[in-house]
Amino acid sequence: MDSLVIQNVRPFVNGRFDGLCSMALVNGNWVAEAPQDAPVFDANGALAIPALFALGVDFQEPMRDDVYTFEKGFKAMHLGGFYGALYESSANPIDDIQRLSALKQAFSASPLEMKILASFSKNYKCSQLSEMLELSRYGVVGFGDGNLLNATTRFLRLSMEYGSMTGKRFFFLPLDLSLRCAGSVHEGAVSDMLGMKGIPRIAETIVVHTILETALFLGQSVHLKQITCAESLKLIEIARQRGLDVTCDVSLYHLLFDDENLLDLHSHFYLIPPLRSKADKEALWNGIKNGLIDAISCNHKPVLTQEKQVNFEDATPGALSLEVALPAIWKPLVSAVGESRAIELLSMNPAKIALATPQKLSLGSPANLVILHPEKKTLVQASHFAGAVQNSPLLGAELPAAIEASYLYGAWTQV
Repeated sequence: MDSLVIQNVRPFVNGRFDGLCSMALVNGNWVAEAPQDAPVFDANGALAIPALFALGVDFQEPMRDDVYTFEKGFKAMHLGGFYGALYESSANPIDDIQRLSALKQAFSASPLEMKILASFSKNYKCSQLSEMLELSRYGVVGFGDGNLLNATTRFLRLSMEYGSMTGKRFFFLPLDLSLRCAGSVHEGAVSDMLGMKGIPRIAETIVVHTILETALFLGQSVHLKQITCAESLKLIEIARQRGLDVTCDVSLYHLLFDDENLLDLHSHFYLIPPLRSKADKEALWNGIKNGLIDAISCNHKPVLTQEKQVNFEDATPGALSLEVALPAIWKPLVSAVGESRAIELLSMNPAKIALATPQKLSLGSPANLVILHPEKKTLVQASHFAGAVQNSPLLGAELPAAIEASYLYGAWTQV
């Protein structure tokens, strides 16, 4: 859309939401005046929020294009108000220049700012190092584990030692696979009640400790994905006090749910790492409030319907989130930390971690934004999702806010 006027909207400018005004948008920019024939959208008092940046996005293509496609993923980002994402696919490790070139070519079909996380090992096997120096030169923003860290401590050291020459950050999902074993839920009272094998907290904390000690020894910056418990946050706090450049995020769904939501055994709640106890969820919220947690991640992973419509323990873990993340988390997040900090956690900080361009709204500048009405509600239905799969714990839920539209790189998407 070349031009658009948004009336009765409250834009987030200079750290706060302004009063009601009109925003004239022309060719992707916020300008003083739009052409007289520009279409008009009445926001009815909604908020204009700087567009969001997503951590933990995996569209599964090309290896699993039977599940999802880049086209569907880009549509989901437009529906949810995300101008960019950090992409890391468990099905498609970026471990050489050929794979990186193919992925960049796929991303060139969209103006969205897609940053790429390469694998530090070949095929995520943690037995042979990837071409990290070349991958760094050709534009990856860091190196990850594909959310399946099965490295020995020695290989972990070798990887970070070699990767440190690139100056790029390492990204880890801390989960000891031998301690996870066949577990699918948090080890605790709920797992005992359900008769399921649980995943203990130490499956995370032992790996967090190993990563942080290795990174401190080598002076390597790291990012810890999807932290789930207070013990891990304490280790991160101590490492920062010792001088380590360590950032971390928490998953959207670990802030919204806990293991008591598993009592009806709905497989949409099957996530790895698992939903933990109410006390753990409270600790994560405390980490949000005191600044220990840098960002909220989406962990958008499509799963085939038939891979969810089975017994809980036989299902494939993963959940969609891009289309519903903002209306689901906005009100509880603002209640906990305020509007400015909420935007930092959902937009500014994720972008900084991914070396992307942070977004802000100002007259005369590019305008990537999402229109959110904080007083309307959203009943999440299958039609809210971009693809043929709808594996979200929020399916059927009523959310306390509603996305009205997004404006990303000049493209207007009305929900």
